[in-house]
Amino acid sequence: MPPSNKIVFASAGAGKTTELVMEALAMRQRHVAITTFTLKNVEEIRRKIVELNGCVPKEITVYPWYTFVLHELVRPYQGHVHAARVAGVHFANGATRTRVRKTDVARYYCNGDNNAYSDRLGDFALLCEAASDGKVMRRLADMYAHIFVDEVQDLAAFDIDVLELLLRSPIGVTCVGDIRQSTFRTSHAPKNKKFCGRGFVLKADAWKKAGLCDVTFMARSRRCIQAICDVADRIFPDLPKAQSNNQRQTMHDGVFAVRSTHVEEYCRRYEPKILRLNRKFSSDLSAENFGMVKGLGFERVLIVPYGGITKWLLTGNESYVAGSADEVYVGITRAYQSVAFVHDSDVAVPGVTVFQP
Repeated sequence: MPPSNKIVFASAGAGKTTELVMEALAMRQRHVAITTFTLKNVEEIRRKIVELNGCVPKEITVYPWYTFVLHELVRPYQGHVHAARVAGVHFANGATRTRVRKTDVARYYCNGDNNAYSDRLGDFALLCEAASDGKVMRRLADMYAHIFVDEVQDLAAFDIDVLELLLRSPIGVTCVGDIRQSTFRTSHAPKNKKFCGRGFVLKADAWKKAGLCDVTFMARSRRCIQAICDVADRIFPDLPKAQSNNQRQTMHDGVFAVRSTHVEEYCRRYEPKILRLNRKFSSDLSAENFGMVKGLGFERVLIVPYGGITKWLLTGNESYVAGSADEVYVGITRAYQSVAFVHDSDVAVPGVTVFQP
């Protein structure tokens, strides 16, 4: 195992993206690549590089995941299996289902416009590597000394196998992510299904045992005060508990239940960012979905309830939010100083107090 291969699972607000960028900048005497799934994360990485360095240096290339796989893994040696240059990526809605055999490469991996199906793009890359007798990875190793993968928990299906291919290559690989924030997936194909989301830690452990990488946990938060960390961690009781590095104190810190009759006054007094699971639960408040604010931070957050959160607060049983645990965790951990839930019943979750106006 190259000693530089590592996977770091971090708590929300741990500063994992900042550390990744700092590590990449420290290596810029050599060429390195950074890749992540969503365009929003790509822009956040570029913004962080500019903040720390003044510009994105020529030695660092930042890719969206699909762009990285298409441009650097598929196209260079696709001629071994598919004559016409792949035009782009067709973003699959769910798992692609075509009654075509894999041996019919053009029709299995691409649609009628010769755009590769996004959920089969990783498999296409693996095919090109095998058909070219390893030229894909050898070329990539000539290009980059190190590859960084941010939000690694978003990788799914054949993209997990692509990551393993990278780990087995001469290229150093650093992956960071939070398995409690698995709100996106690169693919909904059934391949590697048990390793998606929180199951990714099982694959990481297997790679560690195989000598492909080190695996560590960064259980800290630079963003959330300890009271917020403690409540958020109750959603995932089997994972390491986060320690807060936020020692700031304000006149309103902690986690609260706000009665419906007090919401208007609470919003006027504290001006929280209002968040929700999805638009079905927006009530009369102007709110954003949890998934849309992933990676962001706000001084204060007010969460619009839905059935699962209400039952969790009432009983203290985290199983009531199990189906949307990642989204709820994202919502809670956006806050620096205070989180409030609109809630009219009793509260059984330790650390949540009823707001008294």
